[in-house]
Amino acid sequence: MLMTQWLLGLIAGGTIFFGLPIARLRDVTPKVKGFLNAASTGVLIFLLVEITGHLLEEIEGLVEGAAMQGTSLKEAYRYGGLFAAGFALGLLGLVYFERRFLGGVKNESVPPRTRAKQVAMMIAVGLGLHNFSEGLAIGQGYAAGSFQLAWLLAIGFALHNATEGFGIAAPLSGHQVGWGFLGWAGLVAGGPTFLGAVVGGTWVNKPVEIFCLSLASGTILYVVGELLHLGRHLKEEAVVAVGLLVGFFVAVATDVVLVRATTPLAVGTPGAESRLYVAEVGEHGARHGGLFGDANDLYHYELLLDAPAQVRLYVNDERNRPLNTHLLHGRWEMFPGTPEAVSGTLTSSVDGGYFLAPLPKNLPASFPVEVSVQKGQLWAAMEFEVSVPSSTSR
Repeated sequence: MLMTQWLLGLIAGGTIFFGLPIARLRDVTPKVKGFLNAASTGVLIFLLVEITGHLLEEIEGLVEGAAMQGTSLKEAYRYGGLFAAGFALGLLGLVYFERRFLGGVKNESVPPRTRAKQVAMMIAVGLGLHNFSEGLAIGQGYAAGSFQLAWLLAIGFALHNATEGFGIAAPLSGHQVGWGFLGWAGLVAGGPTFLGAVVGGTWVNKPVEIFCLSLASGTILYVVGELLHLGRHLKEEAVVAVGLLVGFFVAVATDVVLVRATTPLAVGTPGAESRLYVAEVGEHGARHGGLFGDANDLYHYELLLDAPAQVRLYVNDERNRPLNTHLLHGRWEMFPGTPEAVSGTLTSSVDGGYFLAPLPKNLPASFPVEVSVQKGQLWAAMEFEVSVPSSTSR
């Protein structure tokens, strides 16, 4: 089982080497080099928009949830602080690294070949931070028993990482670069995918994921600035514009393929419970051995005690099809409507398969928990009575 998890990480991260041979191109004209450099920039701009947009959605969801529930903004402040710290560290950290160890990428006294290698390595560092979070998603999905999802994620990320390898190689085209340097750059960028898959199967922490993605956003922003600086020296404005468009939409296309591949297929016709649908997902009911309920005909919930002080919540649509919790916002409350009430924000798993709610320690033998998830402007709430097995109650 562990070997399969490692294999998934290798598949997802290893394809980054496919795009690296472009760096070995000889006698590259300024127009071709300008196009390759701009296409690399377009790929990175898409990643910057995608990652940063996801992070801001997480924070905005916490703010909206707190406003609608009348609760504290503590979680929003915490995640916002992690985002700001990670973004600043990624951006300013590379500025310091470049000045301290590389002697300044913009230094005109640095030979063009050396400058190109410096930029390529910084691209690899930024991509490596981003790919670590992809590995976390693969490892978490596999550890949770979603084997099909884990394989789909690995294949989808493998397709995406092939374009990232091209992004590393583009600034190097036309320069004499050895295979050793390319191998090292590929390892820096793709290796964290494997590492993330290993870590994700054993230990996952949402704040750590947020911080890693923020760090990646800051580093990618810095690298985009460096690539645009190099593009200005090539004096090929029209070619650069076309390259930016091509790179951006190639990244968009690979992302669409990944989303389509990892989205559960709807079975049956809308508005009718076909026999094929019932055979595939069963009647509306629990699939993971937990408590099941229909919340206002908006969602179907399944809640189970995941650990001595943690519950897991699966959210399905009105036809009992699984939903991606990354696209949802939710809250939980123990002993709702009483002076002893304790509440918090539902945290999405890395693969978006379910929500997690950390509860206070020393739980009673049974206790009520209300979970609510937002759908549009509405909140679908449901209360469950959770029983703690005698072996785990304290």
